[in-house]
Amino acid sequence: MKNTNSRKLGLEVIGEVPWGTHLCSFYDSINDYFDIIKPYFKTGLENNEFCLWVIPKDLEQEKAFEILQTAIPNLDYYQRKRQIEILSHSECYLNKGRFDGDAVITNLRKMLDKALSAGFDGLRGEGDLSWLGTNRWRAFKDYEFELGNTMFNKKFLTVCSYPLKKIGAKEIIDVIENHQYALIKRNEKWIYAKSFIDMVDKLLEIQSHIKGENIELIKQGAAKDTFFNISSHEIKTPLTSIKGYTQMLIKEQLGTINEQQKKALEILKRNTDFLEHLTNNYLSLAQLQAGTMKFMVEKIPIKSLIKDTMDIICPLADSKKIKIDVRLTEGLPPLNIDADKIKQVLINIIGNAIKFSPEGALININVKKKNEYILFEIQDYGLGIPKNEHEKIFEMFFQSESIRNKNIKGTGLGLPISKTIVEAYGGQIWVDSKIGKGSTFSFTLPINLVKEIKINLVK
Repeated sequence: MKNTNSRKLGLEVIGEVPWGTHLCSFYDSINDYFDIIKPYFKTGLENNEFCLWVIPKDLEQEKAFEILQTAIPNLDYYQRKRQIEILSHSECYLNKGRFDGDAVITNLRKMLDKALSAGFDGLRGEGDLSWLGTNRWRAFKDYEFELGNTMFNKKFLTVCSYPLKKIGAKEIIDVIENHQYALIKRNEKWIYAKSFIDMVDKLLEIQSHIKGENIELIKQGAAKDTFFNISSHEIKTPLTSIKGYTQMLIKEQLGTINEQQKKALEILKRNTDFLEHLTNNYLSLAQLQAGTMKFMVEKIPIKSLIKDTMDIICPLADSKKIKIDVRLTEGLPPLNIDADKIKQVLINIIGNAIKFSPEGALININVKKKNEYILFEIQDYGLGIPKNEHEKIFEMFFQSESIRNKNIKGTGLGLPISKTIVEAYGGQIWVDSKIGKGSTFSFTLPINLVKEIKINLVK
Protein backbone atom coordinates (compact mmCIF):
# COMPACT_ATOMS: atom_id res chain seq x y z
CA MET A 1 0.00 0.00 0.00
CA LYS A 2 1.41 3.35 -1.02
CA ASN A 3 2.18 5.81 1.75
CA THR A 4 0.49 9.18 1.20
CA ASN A 5 1.23 10.71 4.61
CA SER A 6 3.68 13.40 3.50
CA ARG A 7 6.08 15.33 5.71
CA LYS A 8 7.89 18.58 5.05
CA LEU A 9 11.65 18.07 4.73
CA GLY A 10 12.58 21.72 5.14
CA LEU A 11 14.64 21.56 1.92
CA GLU A 12 13.50 23.76 -0.93
CA VAL A 13 14.73 21.33 -3.54
CA ILE A 14 12.32 18.54 -2.53
CA GLY A 15 9.60 19.99 -0.27
CA GLU A 16 7.56 17.05 0.99
CA VAL A 17 8.12 13.29 1.07
CA PRO A 18 6.11 10.35 2.49
CA TRP A 19 6.95 8.78 5.81
CA GLY A 20 9.46 5.99 5.31
CA THR A 21 11.58 7.95 2.82
CA HIS A 22 15.30 7.08 2.86
CA LEU A 23 17.52 9.82 1.35
CA CYS A 24 21.24 10.27 0.82
CA SER A 25 23.33 13.38 0.35
CA PHE A 26 26.87 13.87 -0.91
CA TYR A 27 28.81 16.81 0.48
CA ASP A 28 32.20 18.28 -0.35
CA SER A 29 32.61 20.65 2.61
CA ILE A 30 31.27 20.83 6.16
CA ASN A 31 29.34 23.97 5.18
CA ASP A 32 27.53 21.99 2.49
CA TYR A 33 26.70 19.40 5.13
CA PHE A 34 25.17 22.01 7.48
CA ASP A 35 23.14 23.45 4.57
CA ILE A 36 21.09 20.27 4.81
CA ILE A 37 21.23 19.61 8.55
CA LYS A 38 19.95 22.95 9.86
CA PRO A 39 16.67 23.31 7.92
CA TYR A 40 16.07 19.54 8.03
CA PHE A 41 16.07 19.33 11.84
CA LYS A 42 14.44 22.74 12.32
CA THR A 43 11.44 21.57 10.28
CA GLY A 44 11.28 18.25 12.13
CA LEU A 45 11.27 19.84 15.56
CA GLU A 46 8.64 22.40 14.57
CA ASN A 47 6.42 19.59 13.25
CA ASN A 48 6.46 17.50 16.44
CA GLU A 49 8.94 14.86 15.29
CA PHE A 50 11.57 13.24 17.46
CA CYS A 51 14.99 14.05 15.94
CA LEU A 52 18.10 11.89 16.01
CA TRP A 53 21.38 13.35 14.78
CA VAL A 54 24.46 11.12 14.41
CA ILE A 55 27.16 13.74 14.01
CA PRO A 56 30.38 13.65 11.91
CA LYS A 57 33.34 11.78 13.36
CA ASP A 58 35.43 14.92 14.02
CA LEU A 59 32.60 17.03 15.46
CA GLU A 60 32.13 17.19 19.23
CA GLN A 61 28.59 16.95 20.59
CA GLU A 62 28.77 20.30 22.39
CA LYS A 63 29.96 22.04 19.24
CA ALA A 64 27.26 20.29 17.18
CA PHE A 65 24.59 21.63 19.55
CA GLU A 66 25.98 25.17 19.22
CA ILE A 67 25.96 24.98 15.41
CA LEU A 68 22.38 23.71 15.31
CA GLN A 69 21.34 26.42 17.75
CA THR A 70 22.33 29.12 15.21
CA ALA A 71 19.38 27.93 13.08
CA ILE A 72 17.11 26.96 16.00
CA PRO A 73 17.45 29.60 18.77
CA ASN A 74 14.99 27.74 21.04
CA LEU A 75 16.87 24.44 20.76
CA ASP A 76 17.15 24.32 24.57
CA TYR A 77 13.36 24.06 24.74
CA TYR A 78 13.28 21.04 22.45
CA GLN A 79 16.10 19.42 24.37
CA ARG A 80 14.19 19.82 27.66
CA LYS A 81 11.21 18.15 25.96
CA ARG A 82 13.60 15.30 25.06
CA GLN A 83 12.65 15.80 21.44
CA ILE A 84 16.20 15.68 20.07
CA GLU A 85 19.15 13.39 20.69
CA ILE A 86 22.69 14.00 19.40
CA LEU A 87 24.91 10.91 19.25
CA SER A 88 28.46 10.16 18.13
CA HIS A 89 28.93 7.54 15.41
CA SER A 90 30.27 5.04 17.94
CA GLU A 91 27.17 5.42 20.14
CA CYS A 92 24.83 4.75 17.24
CA TYR A 93 26.62 2.41 14.87
CA LEU A 94 29.26 0.54 16.85
CA ASN A 95 29.26 -1.95 19.71
CA LYS A 96 32.74 -2.42 21.21
CA GLY A 97 34.20 -1.12 17.97
CA ARG A 98 32.21 -3.56 15.83
CA PHE A 99 29.49 -2.59 13.35
CA ASP A 100 26.32 -4.71 13.50
CA GLY A 101 23.65 -3.51 11.07
CA ASP A 102 20.89 -5.70 12.50
CA ALA A 103 21.50 -4.31 15.98
CA VAL A 104 21.39 -0.71 14.67
CA ILE A 105 18.06 -1.32 12.91
CA THR A 106 16.63 -2.95 16.06
CA ASN A 107 17.68 0.08 18.14
CA LEU A 108 16.16 2.48 15.61
CA ARG A 109 12.86 0.59 15.68
CA LYS A 110 12.83 0.76 19.50
CA MET A 111 13.61 4.48 19.32
CA LEU A 112 10.72 4.98 16.87
CA ASP A 113 8.29 3.09 19.14
CA LYS A 114 9.43 5.17 22.10
CA ALA A 115 8.97 8.43 20.16
CA LEU A 116 5.43 7.47 19.12
CA SER A 117 4.57 6.44 22.69
CA ALA A 118 5.80 9.86 23.90
CA GLY A 119 3.32 11.60 21.58
CA PHE A 120 5.64 12.58 18.75
CA ASP A 121 4.43 12.20 15.17
CA GLY A 122 7.43 10.10 14.15
CA LEU A 123 11.23 9.91 14.05
CA ARG A 124 13.46 12.06 11.83
CA GLY A 125 17.08 10.93 11.65
CA GLU A 126 20.36 11.87 10.01
CA GLY A 127 23.57 9.91 10.08
CA ASP A 128 26.95 11.13 8.87
CA LEU A 129 29.19 8.40 7.46
CA SER A 130 32.61 10.08 7.64
CA TRP A 131 33.68 7.29 10.03
CA LEU A 132 32.98 4.52 7.55
CA GLY A 133 36.03 2.77 6.09
CA THR A 134 36.32 0.36 3.16
CA ASN A 135 36.68 -2.58 5.54
CA ARG A 136 33.09 -2.07 6.70
CA TRP A 137 31.63 -1.04 3.35
CA ARG A 138 29.96 -4.32 2.30
CA ALA A 139 28.29 -4.80 5.69
CA PHE A 140 27.11 -1.18 5.73
CA LYS A 141 25.76 -1.45 2.17
CA ASP A 142 23.65 -4.44 3.27
CA TYR A 143 22.51 -2.45 6.32
CA GLU A 144 21.40 0.50 4.16
CA PHE A 145 19.36 -1.83 1.95
CA GLU A 146 17.68 -3.47 4.92
CA LEU A 147 17.05 -0.12 6.64
CA GLY A 148 15.15 1.15 3.59
CA ASN A 149 12.99 -1.98 3.52
CA THR A 150 12.38 -2.06 7.27
CA MET A 151 11.40 1.59 7.63
CA PHE A 152 9.30 1.92 4.46
CA ASN A 153 5.77 3.12 5.32
CA LYS A 154 6.74 3.57 8.96
CA LYS A 155 6.76 7.01 10.59
CA PHE A 156 10.44 7.43 9.97
CA LEU A 157 12.56 9.73 7.79
CA THR A 158 16.31 9.55 7.43
CA VAL A 159 19.13 11.20 5.51
CA CYS A 160 22.47 9.40 5.18
CA SER A 161 25.29 11.86 4.46
CA TYR A 162 28.52 10.85 2.71
CA PRO A 163 31.66 13.03 2.44
CA LEU A 164 32.92 12.79 -1.14
CA LYS A 165 36.54 12.86 -0.01
CA LYS A 166 36.07 9.49 1.72
CA ILE A 167 34.31 7.49 -1.01
CA GLY A 168 34.94 6.49 -4.61
CA ALA A 169 32.94 5.84 -7.77
CA LYS A 170 31.81 2.33 -6.84
CA GLU A 171 30.66 3.47 -3.40
CA ILE A 172 28.64 6.35 -4.87
CA ILE A 173 26.72 3.87 -7.06
CA ASP A 174 26.11 1.61 -4.05
CA VAL A 175 24.74 4.55 -2.05
CA ILE A 176 22.37 5.77 -4.78
CA GLU A 177 21.04 2.24 -5.30
CA ASN A 178 19.93 2.02 -1.66
CA HIS A 179 18.16 5.39 -1.39
CA GLN A 180 15.04 6.90 -2.90
CA TYR A 181 16.58 10.34 -3.41
CA ALA A 182 20.15 11.55 -3.89
CA LEU A 183 20.95 15.16 -2.97
CA ILE A 184 23.82 16.82 -4.84
CA LYS A 185 25.09 20.41 -4.77
CA ARG A 186 25.71 22.13 -8.11
CA ASN A 187 26.35 25.81 -8.91
CA GLU A 188 25.74 26.68 -5.22
CA LYS A 189 22.28 25.06 -5.39
CA TRP A 190 21.09 21.68 -4.17
CA ILE A 191 19.57 19.43 -6.79
CA TYR A 192 18.24 15.91 -6.44
CA ALA A 193 17.77 12.76 -8.47
CA LYS A 194 15.27 10.01 -7.80
CA SER A 195 15.76 7.62 -10.73
CA PHE A 196 18.23 6.45 -13.34
CA ILE A 197 16.53 8.66 -15.94
CA ASP A 198 16.97 11.62 -13.59
CA MET A 199 20.69 10.85 -13.50
CA VAL A 200 20.86 10.79 -17.32
CA ASP A 201 19.16 14.18 -17.47
CA LYS A 202 21.71 15.60 -15.01
CA LEU A 203 24.57 14.21 -17.09
CA LEU A 204 23.24 15.61 -20.36
CA GLU A 205 22.79 19.01 -18.73
CA ILE A 206 26.39 18.97 -17.46
CA GLN A 207 27.71 17.64 -20.79
CA SER A 208 25.99 20.50 -22.62
CA HIS A 209 27.55 22.98 -20.18
CA ILE A 210 31.05 21.59 -20.80
CA LYS A 211 30.65 21.67 -24.59
CA GLY A 212 29.38 25.23 -24.45
CA GLU A 213 32.52 26.54 -22.74
CA ASN A 214 34.75 28.74 -24.90
CA ILE A 215 38.29 27.36 -24.83
CA GLU A 216 39.75 30.82 -25.46
CA LEU A 217 38.04 32.16 -22.34
CA ILE A 218 39.41 29.27 -20.31
CA LYS A 219 42.92 30.44 -21.19
CA GLN A 220 42.21 33.78 -19.56
CA GLY A 221 42.93 33.87 -15.86
CA ALA A 222 39.57 34.79 -14.34
CA ALA A 223 37.47 32.55 -16.61
CA LYS A 224 39.93 29.70 -16.15
CA ASP A 225 39.77 29.93 -12.36
CA THR A 226 35.97 29.94 -12.41
CA PHE A 227 35.78 26.95 -14.73
CA PHE A 228 38.34 24.79 -12.95
CA ASN A 229 36.94 25.46 -9.49
CA ILE A 230 33.81 23.46 -10.34
CA SER A 231 33.46 20.90 -7.53
CA SER A 232 34.32 17.40 -8.68
CA HIS A 233 31.14 15.84 -7.32
CA GLU A 234 28.94 18.21 -9.32
CA ILE A 235 30.13 16.42 -12.42
CA LYS A 236 31.21 13.02 -11.18
CA THR A 237 28.24 11.99 -9.05
CA PRO A 238 25.67 11.70 -11.89
CA LEU A 239 28.36 10.53 -14.31
CA THR A 240 29.41 7.66 -12.06
CA SER A 241 25.81 6.62 -11.52
CA ILE A 242 25.07 6.52 -15.23
CA LYS A 243 28.18 4.49 -15.93
CA GLY A 244 27.36 1.97 -13.22
CA TYR A 245 23.71 1.55 -14.16
CA THR A 246 24.57 1.30 -17.88
CA GLN A 247 26.97 -1.55 -17.16
CA MET A 248 24.31 -3.29 -15.09
CA LEU A 249 21.78 -2.95 -17.92
CA ILE A 250 24.24 -4.28 -20.53
CA LYS A 251 25.00 -7.28 -18.30
CA GLU A 252 21.20 -7.79 -17.96
CA GLN A 253 21.40 -7.61 -14.18
CA LEU A 254 18.17 -5.59 -14.18
CA GLY A 255 16.32 -7.73 -16.74
CA THR A 256 16.58 -9.07 -20.28
CA ILE A 257 17.23 -6.64 -23.14
CA ASN A 258 17.14 -7.14 -26.91
CA GLU A 259 20.05 -6.61 -29.32
CA GLN A 260 18.90 -3.16 -30.43
CA GLN A 261 18.67 -1.99 -26.82
CA LYS A 262 22.09 -3.48 -26.09
CA LYS A 263 23.68 -1.58 -28.99
CA ALA A 264 22.09 1.67 -27.78
CA LEU A 265 23.39 1.07 -24.26
CA GLU A 266 26.88 0.30 -25.57
CA ILE A 267 26.88 3.64 -27.40
CA LEU A 268 25.78 5.35 -24.17
CA LYS A 269 28.56 3.59 -22.25
CA ARG A 270 31.16 4.60 -24.86
CA ASN A 271 30.10 8.23 -24.67
CA THR A 272 29.99 8.11 -20.88
CA ASP A 273 33.55 6.72 -20.82
CA PHE A 274 34.65 9.58 -23.09
CA LEU A 275 32.97 12.19 -20.91
CA GLU A 276 34.55 10.65 -17.80
CA HIS A 277 37.95 10.85 -19.52
CA LEU A 278 37.33 14.48 -20.44
CA THR A 279 36.13 15.29 -16.92
CA ASN A 280 39.14 13.61 -15.31
CA ASN A 281 41.48 15.79 -17.36
CA TYR A 282 39.67 18.99 -16.40
CA LEU A 283 39.65 18.03 -12.73
CA SER A 284 43.31 17.00 -12.82
CA LEU A 285 44.21 20.39 -14.23
CA ALA A 286 42.23 22.09 -11.46
CA GLN A 287 44.10 20.04 -8.84
CA LEU A 288 47.48 20.66 -10.46
CA GLN A 289 46.94 24.40 -10.65
CA ALA A 290 45.68 24.54 -7.07
CA GLY A 291 48.53 22.31 -5.87
CA THR A 292 46.06 19.84 -4.35
CA MET A 293 46.71 16.74 -6.47
CA LYS A 294 47.37 13.76 -4.21
CA PHE A 295 49.04 10.46 -5.12
CA MET A 296 47.80 7.26 -3.43
CA VAL A 297 50.81 5.00 -4.03
CA GLU A 298 50.36 1.22 -4.04
CA LYS A 299 52.32 -1.73 -5.42
CA ILE A 300 50.53 -2.54 -8.70
CA PRO A 301 51.30 -5.44 -11.11
CA ILE A 302 51.86 -4.06 -14.60
CA LYS A 303 49.66 -6.74 -16.14
CA SER A 304 46.77 -5.63 -13.92
CA LEU A 305 47.37 -1.96 -14.81
CA ILE A 306 47.24 -2.71 -18.55
CA LYS A 307 44.17 -4.94 -18.24
CA ASP A 308 42.21 -2.27 -16.36
CA THR A 309 43.23 0.30 -18.99
CA MET A 310 42.15 -1.97 -21.84
CA ASP A 311 38.76 -2.56 -20.21
CA ILE A 312 38.17 1.19 -20.47
CA ILE A 313 39.75 1.92 -23.86
CA CYS A 314 38.72 -1.13 -25.94
CA PRO A 315 35.09 -0.06 -26.52
CA LEU A 316 36.40 3.17 -28.07
CA ALA A 317 38.79 1.19 -30.30
CA ASP A 318 36.01 -1.25 -31.26
CA SER A 319 33.84 1.66 -32.45
CA LYS A 320 36.49 2.34 -35.16
CA LYS A 321 37.34 -1.36 -35.70
CA ILE A 322 40.85 -0.64 -34.45
CA LYS A 323 42.93 -3.56 -33.17
CA ILE A 324 45.19 -3.03 -30.16
CA ASP A 325 48.14 -5.41 -29.85
CA VAL A 326 49.60 -5.51 -26.33
CA ARG A 327 53.00 -7.07 -25.66
CA LEU A 328 54.39 -7.31 -22.13
CA THR A 329 57.88 -8.61 -21.45
CA GLU A 330 57.81 -11.60 -19.09
CA GLY A 331 58.82 -11.09 -15.46
CA LEU A 332 58.12 -7.36 -15.21
CA PRO A 333 58.31 -6.16 -11.60
CA PRO A 334 55.33 -4.35 -10.01
CA LEU A 335 55.36 -0.56 -9.84
CA ASN A 336 54.80 1.67 -6.80
CA ILE A 337 52.28 4.05 -8.35
CA ASP A 338 48.88 5.67 -8.06
CA ALA A 339 47.14 3.31 -10.49
CA ASP A 340 44.38 5.79 -11.38
CA LYS A 341 46.91 8.48 -12.33
CA ILE A 342 48.95 6.17 -14.57
CA LYS A 343 45.79 4.77 -16.15
CA GLN A 344 44.87 8.36 -16.94
CA VAL A 345 48.23 8.78 -18.71
CA LEU A 346 47.70 5.59 -20.72
CA ILE A 347 44.12 6.49 -21.62
CA ASN A 348 45.19 9.97 -22.74
CA ILE A 349 47.88 8.58 -25.05
CA ILE A 350 46.00 5.53 -26.37
CA GLY A 351 42.85 7.64 -26.78
CA ASN A 352 44.79 10.06 -28.96
CA ALA A 353 46.17 7.14 -31.00
CA ILE A 354 42.62 5.93 -31.63
CA LYS A 355 41.37 9.44 -32.42
CA PHE A 356 44.08 10.13 -35.01
CA SER A 357 44.10 6.67 -36.61
CA PRO A 358 41.95 5.62 -39.58
CA GLU A 359 39.21 3.04 -39.17
CA GLY A 360 40.51 -0.52 -39.08
CA ALA A 361 44.05 0.53 -38.12
CA LEU A 362 46.47 -1.14 -35.69
CA ILE A 363 47.89 0.22 -32.43
CA ASN A 364 50.84 -1.48 -30.75
CA ILE A 365 51.50 -1.26 -27.01
CA ASN A 366 54.85 -2.53 -25.77
CA VAL A 367 55.93 -2.61 -22.13
CA LYS A 368 59.45 -3.67 -21.14
CA LYS A 369 62.20 -3.17 -18.58
CA LYS A 370 64.93 -0.69 -19.46
CA ASN A 371 67.68 -0.37 -16.86
CA GLU A 372 65.98 0.82 -13.64
CA TYR A 373 62.82 1.89 -15.44
CA ILE A 374 59.74 0.40 -17.06
CA LEU A 375 59.30 1.68 -20.63
CA PHE A 376 55.82 2.06 -22.14
CA GLU A 377 55.54 2.52 -25.92
CA ILE A 378 52.28 3.28 -27.73
CA GLN A 379 52.65 3.15 -31.53
CA ASP A 380 50.00 4.18 -34.06
CA TYR A 381 49.91 4.52 -37.84
CA GLY A 382 47.80 7.65 -37.95
CA LEU A 383 48.23 11.26 -39.03
CA GLY A 384 51.64 11.88 -37.51
CA ILE A 385 52.96 15.10 -35.97
CA PRO A 386 55.30 17.65 -37.61
CA LYS A 387 58.80 17.62 -36.08
CA ASN A 388 58.59 21.28 -35.04
CA GLU A 389 55.58 20.39 -32.85
CA HIS A 390 57.09 17.43 -30.97
CA GLU A 391 57.78 19.60 -27.91
CA LYS A 392 54.80 21.93 -28.30
CA ILE A 393 52.19 19.16 -28.01
CA PHE A 394 53.11 18.83 -24.33
CA GLU A 395 52.26 22.49 -23.71
CA MET A 396 48.92 23.37 -22.15
CA PHE A 397 46.09 23.95 -24.66
CA PHE A 398 48.34 23.52 -27.71
CA GLN A 399 46.64 22.08 -30.79
CA SER A 400 48.43 21.26 -34.03
CA GLU A 401 47.52 23.30 -37.10
CA SER A 402 47.21 20.08 -39.11
CA ILE A 403 44.69 18.70 -36.61
CA ARG A 404 42.61 21.88 -36.63
CA ASN A 405 42.52 21.76 -40.43
CA LYS A 406 41.03 18.25 -40.26
CA ASN A 407 38.40 19.40 -37.74
CA ILE A 408 39.46 16.85 -35.11
CA LYS A 409 38.32 18.07 -31.71
CA GLY A 410 40.52 18.17 -28.64
CA THR A 411 41.18 20.26 -25.53
CA GLY A 412 44.98 20.30 -25.52
CA LEU A 413 45.01 18.98 -21.94
CA GLY A 414 45.69 15.24 -22.11
CA LEU A 415 49.39 15.28 -23.02
CA PRO A 416 50.44 18.16 -20.72
CA ILE A 417 48.70 16.48 -17.78
CA SER A 418 50.30 13.15 -18.70
CA LYS A 419 53.73 14.80 -18.84
CA THR A 420 53.22 16.39 -15.42
CA ILE A 421 52.18 13.07 -13.84
CA VAL A 422 55.02 11.05 -15.43
CA GLU A 423 57.67 13.59 -14.45
CA ALA A 424 56.28 13.76 -10.91
CA TYR A 425 57.31 10.11 -10.60
CA GLY A 426 60.81 10.82 -11.90
CA GLY A 427 60.03 9.47 -15.36
CA GLN A 428 60.23 10.97 -18.85
CA ILE A 429 57.82 11.22 -21.79
CA TRP A 430 58.53 11.91 -25.47
CA VAL A 431 57.28 11.30 -29.01
CA ASP A 432 58.79 10.10 -32.30
CA SER A 433 56.59 10.91 -35.26
CA LYS A 434 56.49 11.59 -38.98
CA ILE A 435 53.65 13.15 -40.95
CA GLY A 436 51.59 10.44 -42.65
CA LYS A 437 53.55 7.63 -40.96
CA GLY A 438 52.16 7.70 -37.43
CA SER A 439 53.53 8.34 -33.95
CA THR A 440 55.16 6.46 -31.10
CA PHE A 441 54.63 7.95 -27.66
CA SER A 442 56.99 6.62 -25.00
CA PHE A 443 57.26 7.18 -21.28
CA THR A 444 59.25 5.69 -18.43
CA LEU A 445 58.50 5.08 -14.77
CA PRO A 446 61.17 4.17 -12.21
CA ILE A 447 60.90 0.68 -10.73
CA ASN A 448 61.91 2.10 -7.36
CA LEU A 449 59.78 5.15 -6.58
CA VAL A 450 61.59 8.41 -5.88
CA LYS A 451 61.38 9.55 -2.25
CA GLU A 452 59.26 12.59 -3.01
CA ILE A 453 56.69 13.05 -5.79
CA LYS A 454 57.12 16.59 -7.12
CA ILE A 455 54.56 18.38 -9.27
CA ASN A 456 55.87 20.80 -11.89
CA LEU A 457 52.88 21.92 -13.94
CA VAL A 458 53.52 22.30 -17.66
CA LYS A 459 52.57 25.83 -18.68
